[in-house]
Amino acid sequence: MTNPTEFFYDSNISDDFCQSVLQIVNANVSANYNVVRSILTDFIKKQKSFKNLQYYKPAKDIADRFNAGATPIGALIDVIAQFFEERQALYDQIASTVIPVIVYHGEEENLPEIFDRINSQGTPLDQYEVYAAAWPVNKRFKVSNTAIVECAIKKYDAFVEDGFVIHGYDREKMRSSKEVNAFEYLFGLSKFLVSKYDILGFQKGLADDTVNPLGFELVNACLNDTDRIKTLYQNIYDIADIGAFENALNNAIKFVVDSVSAIIRFKGNSRSGTKLFHSKYQILSMISTTFKEMYGSGDYSKVDDAWDSKKDVIARNLRLYYVYDIITNYWSEGGTGKIHSAAKPNRYMIEISPRMWRNALDAFFDKSMLRTESKQIANPRSEEYVLLNCIYLNTFTAMDQLSIDKFDVEHIAPKEQMKKLIAATSGAGLPISCIANLCYLPEYVNRSKRDRNFYQDTKYLQHINLDEVERKYSFTTRNDLEWMDMDYTGSDDFDALKEFYEDFCISRFDVLKRLFCESMGIDYDAMISVSDEPVKPIVDSRSDTAPRANDYVSACVSKVEANADIHLQKVGRSTYKSVDGKSGYIFCISKAYRQGNRDKYWFGYRRGPLDDISDCENKYMVYGFKNSDEVLLIPVNYMESITSACNNSTDDEGQISHWHIVFFRDETGHMTQLLSNPDIREVDIDKYKI
Repeated sequence: MTNPTEFFYDSNISDDFCQSVLQIVNANVSANYNVVRSILTDFIKKQKSFKNLQYYKPAKDIADRFNAGATPIGALIDVIAQFFEERQALYDQIASTVIPVIVYHGEEENLPEIFDRINSQGTPLDQYEVYAAAWPVNKRFKVSNTAIVECAIKKYDAFVEDGFVIHGYDREKMRSSKEVNAFEYLFGLSKFLVSKYDILGFQKGLADDTVNPLGFELVNACLNDTDRIKTLYQNIYDIADIGAFENALNNAIKFVVDSVSAIIRFKGNSRSGTKLFHSKYQILSMISTTFKEMYGSGDYSKVDDAWDSKKDVIARNLRLYYVYDIITNYWSEGGTGKIHSAAKPNRYMIEISPRMWRNALDAFFDKSMLRTESKQIANPRSEEYVLLNCIYLNTFTAMDQLSIDKFDVEHIAPKEQMKKLIAATSGAGLPISCIANLCYLPEYVNRSKRDRNFYQDTKYLQHINLDEVERKYSFTTRNDLEWMDMDYTGSDDFDALKEFYEDFCISRFDVLKRLFCESMGIDYDAMISVSDEPVKPIVDSRSDTAPRANDYVSACVSKVEANADIHLQKVGRSTYKSVDGKSGYIFCISKAYRQGNRDKYWFGYRRGPLDDISDCENKYMVYGFKNSDEVLLIPVNYMESITSACNNSTDDEGQISHWHIVFFRDETGHMTQLLSNPDIREVDIDKYKI
């Protein structure tokens, strides 16, 4: 503005203008363009402005240079005058432009707030761009972490590639000196932490010049008791040894990673690295609180003396709170405010009580049981993955974790079969994705199981060890899924289907709770015996102390032993023999559902278990009922005689897999059996009761 002609260059004179000048002197050759540019540039550089210029001299110089004589000088003056008048007009336009400038006189720490207040028009800066503009730029310090410096270099290089010129930026000088300011340090630290630690892998795909706020938020949480990111640069400049601080921060992160790694790095998580089950603020809370316990004195070169007495308690509680907070959605609200409140006092030094665990687990289960799924089935969520990972910690061996085998989250009652059953009964839907219906199963190349459970699929059974599947993965028995083999043929059967499925979920979740407590070191007995009123269950019949299927079988075994005055020993999954080997028994358990004014029971009669007692003289089917003390003791010969009168189901190869055995019990306790072929009828079986 003070000396505009100084910024006039050859490049400001276009080819078209040069050609118009050369036409006047009859020297229209492009090679002469530079002659015209040189004469005019030399002329204008000697002037102070574009105003009130006399153009006779440059016009005459051009005419003389091309031997044109005095005739064209007048025309040359007109052309040159018009050209420089246009330059003057451009200058006047720039000079008359009003640029609003706010000159701030005050404390530097208030600058971020000043930016916030005036940052309302046009394209607003985000808060981190405000910090980049408001924090001190020239106050720099040396860092040893070259990755942080390179992140800052990439940021500026991205601007340069977009055509910007950055005042004072020297890539090689920055790289060799390793000096950065506070904003550059936290900018690079954020990128570094996100790439180094899987548990901090939030917003990994950001552009090189885009701020990831994680490092800013984490360092603020470590160094302050409230949200002071606006003035965080002051904390950074107060650190005597930035390398020691960074090392301390890494130690705190590693401690948290080690505390929860068994859960987040569990083999079943993912085929493509660590899954992030937690929220950003949850993990930042754990790290910052741990940092303050380790380095509360402010000496980042060594941990505090009290740390040794705390670290075991904190490590255990970090693992427990990691799970507790996820299943209760504790971090779904609150953000950075909760990070600071968790540290005053240290939340992770306080043990989670048995009552809290019971309420959390029961509320989580009850919420999942509210789902009504019939066509679209929800995928496992973070809460389900975390619980499953904890449950399977004790059942997965070191070899399972290290092997190349893959594991799938499977629905024990398969999604496709459940959808078909719901459709067949015109039901509104069931909680198919409930945690109680999920398990980890090994992935087999030749697996054929689709809409069948693993007891129904004969091909699948050929590829697995069923005992191992039940013991390590499903925690079920065949009796638990017998209800899936029933005939559900109309809308009247949906209530029965719903009752059987909910009973299965309730019973299995009780098993999962026990396994979860064993894996996590929680006192299960203390949890289920707390006197506080538990969360009201969805199903009134729910009971944490209700007997499981195996307990019913044991009761039935005892009843048979007392009736026959013999002792039985187990020889198979559901088969028993008398000690003398003469009598063999196959035990089946069912739960009643109401049909009219009677209880109805369904069983699947299968011939497979007969192999276990094939050498016995006497063979019996023992049918037990969960809501009754009565037991039916029926000779196998009778069962074989009525198979043709019963409906049956076939396996995937078209062979009969089982026959449908249906019993009724009226209000007086009298029992009958339903036969369907050739006509529907009931026969008396009360004589078989013991």
